[in-house]
Amino acid sequence: MARPGFTAPPVWELAKREGVLVAGEREYKAVRFFEVRLWAGEGDKPTGKGVTLPCDAVRSLADALLAYAAQRDASAPGTGF
Repeated sequence: MARPGFTAPPVWELAKREGVLVAGEREYKAVRFFEVRLWAGEGDKPTGKGVTLPCDAVRSLADALLAYAAQRDASAPGTGF
């Protein structure tokens, strides 16, 4: 689904009961940023629930998420992390 303000198709989506979590690069008033936001309904209306960060901070967030995933994968099964 096309969503307003995205500079390219979102890089990640996750269906939730309240709508769709969407991650990707957006632009607003000539400022580009990366955002993870809940879009309501069928994913057609952005909500106030989300986080934005400068595009140059995405690499450090990705590194942190990969480290978290590796630690979680290495934990014993059934521990819930």
